[in-house]
Order: sequence, then structure tokens, then C-alpha cells
Amino acid sequence: MQEIDNCPVCNTTCELEFGLEEGAGAEIDKEISYATCKTCKTRWRRRDDSKVLGKMVYEKWACRIPEITLSIPFVGGGLKLRPRWCRWIEVKEKQLPVSTLGRIESEEALTRKGETVEETIAIGRREFAFYDFKLIRGDKVEGKIVSDEPVDTWFLDEENFDRFCSDKSFEVEDETQGIYEAKIKFKARKKGLWFVVIENSQRDSAKVKVNLYSLHKKNRK
Repeated sequence: MQEIDNCPVCNTTCELEFGLEEGAGAEIDKEISYATCKTCKTRWRRRDDSKVLGKMVYEKWACRIPEITLSIPFVGGGLKLRPRWCRWIEVKEKQLPVSTLGRIESEEALTRKGETVEETIAIGRREFAFYDFKLIRGDKVEGKIVSDEPVDTWFLDEENFDRFCSDKSFEVEDETQGIYEAKIKFKARKKGLWFVVIENSQRDSAKVKVNLYSLHKKNRK
């Protein structure tokens, strides 16, 4: 199951890859989690903070050495050296690109805060929890979900939630899979009851911190 996390530079959701550490000061045979953001093109990784237990450190790649091919005389071939990254730079804070700040501020000005969920729950193995929000088209659900075990989150309309509960095939409006931490940003495409489902498909119980809130248009009746 693919693990997902947010880009530390522009906050776009990225699919993580796993491989050995490279670059200056790299430790031999040390496996890392990394990704390339499709929005801002940042190459970044995350690692455990050696000073604070349970804290993750986010770093971006810098000073990339391009791929080169060295020709070998009298052999008729060449030796290709894959690209490598020279060093890591820690991202102190998650920042939004300047080009998007005006758009985000204007969207926030059109909304008001509605229902809020803020609690820590335990989800047993192969069990799920859900929260429902009454939305109209254009309303949003935002927030954050943090878990000590990888969990899946889905947004379902009322019809597909009923199908999900009946063990029938269903369609997901938005989803993240195998995440420990996820920023939630969902925009309803139609009026109705929308469900946020958090499922634990692991063998161990998951402790999940849920912080969700709905944003409604100010002129909503």
C-alpha cells in the first residue's frame, strides 16, 4: 500500500518512495522515505528526529549532479553514472508559494466555520470510524488526521457510504491510503451528507487524533 505525505514546501499531497540515502554525509545502507512534488518540483525526504522521539524532520534536496555517461575506449560502450544529490537542507516551516497566497485568502473570505470535530480515538484492527458533515456544493471540510498506525481515509457521499457499510462496491470521492499524518482538504461537488471514513486495515489497534471542521459559504441559507 502506497504511503502518502504532504510536500513540506507547498503542502501538495505526494506519494512516498523508499530507497537508500545518497549525497554528502549519507550513511551506508540507510533507507529513507522521499518524494518529488509534482506541483513545485521539490525533491524532499523525511526522517526521524534523533533529538525528539516521534518527531519527523523534513528536508529538501539541493545541488544536484546531473546524470553523465563515461565512454570506455576500445570497448564500444560506456559507463552511465546516475544523478546524485549533494546535500540536504532542512525545511524549517511549511510555506505556501507566494503565487497562491492571494487566491487562498480570497477563498477564506467567502467562508465561515461550521461543525468542528477535535478528539483522539482508538480504532481496532480491521475496524473504521466515520464523521458526517452536511454540505452544499462548494462547502469544504479541512483539518488534520494523525495516527500511530497507517490508516486509510475516504470521502463518501451518502449513497456510497451505505454501499460501503453493506459490503458492496462503492465509489470514493477523495482518498489517502496508508498515512500516519494527513492534511485534509475536501470540497463538496454537490449538496448532501458527506462522510469522512477512517479505516484501520492493520493488525494492531490505531490511536488516531482527529481535527476536522467544515467551512460554509457566508451567504448560505
